[in-house]
Amino acid sequence: MRLFGRGEIRRWRDVHVAMARAVLQQAAADLVESFDSDLSQADWQGGLIEQTRFVGARIAPVVRQVAEPLARRVVEEADRALQPIAFHHLQWQPLPIDTNLMRDMMEELGDWAAAGGAALTGLVRGAANGLPITGGLGRSAAPGDWMRLRAEARLRAKVHAYVYATVVQGPKNRPSLLEHVIELLRDAARHAQPL
Repeated sequence: MRLFGRGEIRRWRDVHVAMARAVLQQAAADLVESFDSDLSQADWQGGLIEQTRFVGARIAPVVRQVAEPLARRVVEEADRALQPIAFHHLQWQPLPIDTNLMRDMMEELGDWAAAGGAALTGLVRGAANGLPITGGLGRSAAPGDWMRLRAEARLRAKVHAYVYATVVQGPKNRPSLLEHVIELLRDAARHAQPL
């Protein structure tokens, strides 16, 4: 009977880990899509030059405000589903806000984001080769335009990297929300006693 109960707990864990992945990966994708439309509106001082500050002030609070309640709901739903099959109470434990995390993540992700953004858009490659970036009618863009496009591509890549690292997979021993939820679920499965 006890072995059967452990199997139920493992199934519970697997179902809720899959749910956490689905919910938080979708949240990350939705956040990226939402931010993409706003990034082209960033001004030079506010976002294109001081990109780390922009991500910390404008992006990080929104990511936390959207993703953390979703993570908490996944844990609360998992706790409700666990109660009929095991003696254990699963409780949401928020990740503490690390004031240096955003800066450290941006430093770690900065080179990758700049390279990734450039590779994805081809903007920097064109500028580095001296090829003019042209407008819709074959006219060369003004010198300031390609600089803006290049800065925008770097900012976009940094925002994408930040959202992914915060919500889906964190850098260097700093868990993302998804990794944190999965660890809470696995820990609960280890410690839950079948009814």
